[in-house]
Formats: sequence, structure tokens, C-alpha cells
Amino acid sequence: MRRLVAFSGLVLLLFSLGATTASAHVIASTGYSTVRQTGSQVTYQLSLEYAVLARAVDLGAPATDDGQRAQALDAAKPKLEEYLHDRVVVSLDGAACEPALKSTSVGQRAEKPYADLGLIYSCPGDTGRFQLRYDVFADAEAVADDHTNVVEYSFGDESGRTVFNRSQHNFTVGDNTLASSSLQFGKMGVEHILLGLDHVLFVVALILGATTFRSLLQVISMFTVAHSVTLVSTLLGGISVPAVIVEPLIALSIAFVAVENLLGSTRHRLPVVFGFGLLHGLGFAGSLRITDQVSPELLVSLLSFNLGIETGQAMLLVAVFPLVLLIRRSRLAVPAVRTATGVVAAFGLFWFVERFFLT
Repeated sequence: MRRLVAFSGLVLLLFSLGATTASAHVIASTGYSTVRQTGSQVTYQLSLEYAVLARAVDLGAPATDDGQRAQALDAAKPKLEEYLHDRVVVSLDGAACEPALKSTSVGQRAEKPYADLGLIYSCPGDTGRFQLRYDVFADAEAVADDHTNVVEYSFGDESGRTVFNRSQHNFTVGDNTLASSSLQFGKMGVEHILLGLDHVLFVVALILGATTFRSLLQVISMFTVAHSVTLVSTLLGGISVPAVIVEPLIALSIAFVAVENLLGSTRHRLPVVFGFGLLHGLGFAGSLRITDQVSPELLVSLLSFNLGIETGQAMLLVAVFPLVLLIRRSRLAVPAVRTATGVVAAFGLFWFVERFFLT
């Protein structure tokens, strides 16, 4: 009975994970901020994904090139200024600084068009405690399923980086330490893998194909090494592959590993996992682009983000592998595992078709 419950729970888990994405493709958006104080003025360079911003603010007819996008941003300056007024706030000792949108332009990040918005804040002084509040693309706006903004800041002698996301909307300059910043980036890594359902199902496919704990440890270690290589290489500027190529191949990797499981063709699993791990690392890196030069603080942030990914991966293993072990001890082990594997393969193929042919 326990094994039947375990099997039912595993299949329901796979269907619920897949259905969440199959019914509406998850829109994960990453923004970037560079904030600098000069006397009583604060310059705030904000970069937001153009397509998501266009859903939040009426930018007119759909743009097909950067020239049209630049014109649309320039024409929509009053709307953009109104939209950002209460969503990107800089204050000094509790008194809000007066914002003004000074410039708009179009840039490219990870092969996607971004709106680059130059804000100037006039503050009531130049000393005291500066605070930042960020509420762009909030859940209530329904323009993105998940939005993160990576911030690099410099206020007097205080400089560093922080992250705004669903649970973090406020930041006080001076309160951030290396430890708290590392914790933020680590949490970001955990959320990224657990909310990235394609990464989750890839790991589940590896678990379903592992017959022993040793074999599971081998493939997971290979996957970890591979995605760490491309994650670090991409974020430090070594390589860049368009998301339009990476995302369909990540979906295909899920189906490929699941079909290999069904065919019992896992002799070359380690090199296969290494190759696909390189792809997944590119996907992980797509959520975190840092623009400043290499520094000890930057390396700590990247390490924390990667450790967060590994922590989320470990949480997934702890949740799923015991269920698979329990199922394997039942008389229905073969049909049960094959059914679960078929579910994973089906969602992988669906996402591949969706991403390659329908986007």
C-alpha cells in the first residue's frame, strides 16, 4: 500500500509540475540596476526586458527592431515616468528623492532586447541613510511570473550588490554585508532551480534512470561539474549562447534522458549528462548577468548563487529519490518507473516543440 501511494504521489507530482508550465509558459524576467550617488543626486540606470515592460506599459504597436523600440520608448516617456514613480523609489532618511526620467535607449542582454532607462533622483541632502524600494513587475500586474533585479550600487564609501525579488523589495545602504549578500544570491540559486521546472524534470529523469545510490551520485556530480563550468564561464564573459538555442535544447535534454531510460540505453550516461549539464549551466546563467569587473565580492556572489543551485538540487534528491526507491521494491516496479519516465519524456518533448516551433 505504501508503495502504491508513493507511485501515485510521484506521478501526481510530475503531472502537476508539467501542467503548471504546459498550461502557460513560465515568464521569468531579470532586470539590472546600477545605482551611483554623487552629492545630493543619485543616478539610477535601470535595464528591463523590453517585451515584459511593453506588457506593463502601453508602448504602442509591437516593435520589430531596435529602431522602433527606441522610438516607442521615447514616445512613452511620460507613461514610463509615471509607471516608475512609485515602483522605483530612492529616499534619504525616510524622505523621498524627486525622480526624473532623463534618457531611454535599447540594449541587448543574452540576445534579448532590453529597455535602458536613465533616472536621476534629486535628494534633500548628501549624507544620511539612503534607502531603495523596488516594485517593478509586481505579481498583481500579471506581466511576469517571476522577476528578479540584480543591483550594483555605490553610495559614498558603501558599494556592493544586492537582489530585489518577490520577497525582497527594500534595501538600506549600509545594512548589506558580504554574508547577507551571499545569502541573497544563495537563495536566488535555490529558487532558480526549484522554480525552473525544466531543470527539475531533468534531475527527476536522472533519478529515475539511476539503479543505485552510487550511480545517482555519479550522474548528479557530473551534472554539477558541467553546469558549474558554463555558469561561471558565461557570467564572467567567456561565452554567450542565445536563449533561443539554449531553451529548446534544455527541453530536448529532458526527453532524451527519459527515452534513454525507457530503452535501457544508459551505458554512456556520464558523457551525455556532462554535455547536457553544459546546456543547463547556460540556462542558469541566463537569470544572473553581472556587469562589473571581476572582484573578490563578485566571485563570492557567483559561488553563493551556484551553491544555492546545488542546495536546491539536493532538496530535490531528498524529496524524490526515496519515493523511487520505495517504488522499485514493489512488484509493479517496472511499469511504475516506466510510466513516470514516460510522463517526463512527454513534457520534455512538449516543451521542445513549444520552444522551437511556437516561439
